Amino acid sequence: MTDFSVPQRMGFGAFVIYFLKFFRLTFNASIIYMAYTLFQSDGDLTKTILKIAAIVGCTTIFALILASLAIFQMKFHVEDGNLIYRHNLISRATTTIPLSRIHTLRTRQGLLYRLFDLRGVLFDTLAAKEEEIELVLSESDWQSLLTRIERQELTQSAVSNMPPAYNPSSFIEFSNKDLVFDALCQNHLKGMVVLGGFVSVIFNTLSDFSENSIELIEGYIKSHFDQFALSVTGVALIMACTYIVSLVLWLGKVLLRYYNLSLTYNSKMLTFSHGLFSRLSSRFTRDKICTVWIKLNYFEKRFGLSTIALRQALNSSAKKEDDNLKIYGRDHYDFFLSWWLGQDYGQEADIATAKSGKGVISRSLLSDVLLSSVAIAVLWHFGLYVWTILPATYLLAGIPKGILTMRHSHITLKESYLIVNNGCFAETKNYLKYDNIEVVRVTRTPLSRFTGRVSLSISTTGTTFTVRSLRQEQAMNIYELLLAKPQK
Repeated sequence: MTDFSVPQRMGFGAFVIYFLKFFRLTFNASIIYMAYTLFQSDGDLTKTILKIAAIVGCTTIFALILASLAIFQMKFHVEDGNLIYRHNLISRATTTIPLSRIHTLRTRQGLLYRLFDLRGVLFDTLAAKEEEIELVLSESDWQSLLTRIERQELTQSAVSNMPPAYNPSSFIEFSNKDLVFDALCQNHLKGMVVLGGFVSVIFNTLSDFSENSIELIEGYIKSHFDQFALSVTGVALIMACTYIVSLVLWLGKVLLRYYNLSLTYNSKMLTFSHGLFSRLSSRFTRDKICTVWIKLNYFEKRFGLSTIALRQALNSSAKKEDDNLKIYGRDHYDFFLSWWLGQDYGQEADIATAKSGKGVISRSLLSDVLLSSVAIAVLWHFGLYVWTILPATYLLAGIPKGILTMRHSHITLKESYLIVNNGCFAETKNYLKYDNIEVVRVTRTPLSRFTGRVSLSISTTGTTFTVRSLRQEQAMNIYELLLAKPQK
């Protein structure tokens, strides 16, 4: 165990992890050439094996060189409450991260990490324009670094007179059954996105094959499916299979990321741990959260489930929005709101409230009208009159979507926080503290003088919410109240 007081390099286990990462990258770059070598082989098996062995050998040597440079170039230590690491081989650079400026402390433990008793550590700050440099530490070094960070936090708490922490052993373990159940309640088109990612990778790989290779694959497919006719039943069968595959992929993605989700907490800190094969952790403080996001669709309301996200400030390149942890499962939002807003958050009275008008419906239908009109015009031009039913049905389906969007769109000001409601088929509630609000804006359009409706936008360091079609007097009242709220 080390106290990180003097600059040091990562150990041998980190070298192995870096080597395997670089080997995977270089091997993926050369796998297409190896496949081309196999397809173009003249039947001499020994010669083909020697070629592939030479490619693998060169890949291994190149990965060893890259891993050596990556380990050699970086030293790190902790000094005066700052994490300092020196990196770059030719132009030496020194990066200093104040421990107090860390928004999220994330770790990951894949199978190889566990094999060598290692943990990858990443630090999220607002100023990081590039990807973070991962520190691969042994478990003892990680505990030592964590102790240094907690010691720094205790020093800050003493200076700011923060309230004492809860029992640090407070622990919540979330149910995997509820995780699967709530994942099934989500929008199943998310699985289509995952499936599309697989298809795009396969397509890009095939596009790099030689023409002869493509002809071989095409001939194999035709020989097995030449008798298949795309009847109505066939199309329905393909769609059903595609849906099932996408659903399985979506469930697999959720389980891989959030399996065995657990939470350790005190009065100012949350530490999540989750993952099936690779164990991930996220550790962040209460004052770094800018929004608590809660989604409730029809099925979640019906079965007592909810989706919760704790949103933090984005970094300057806005690349970390997808890093926000989402919690699928039983209705735990009362616990998180009590922890973040205070035990009596539900007892606070309404100061002001405003609801959106019918203008939200027309705005939500605008894109549907344009898309459907173009589709109908194209189908009509080519004489496919029957098929115009599809875009017309899509347009009609947008009407209830617009109505639900209007019903869900409103804003409520409480004594110490506000709630911005939005969403379409699912109702979404965004809880914000007044201290986190950075910008308040009222937007008027040329039609506002006739309709008396305006839009109100509220921005934090990580999120922006816009409530449209509000009565002008209500929007201005909320605008003035928000500006008058004292900041801590």
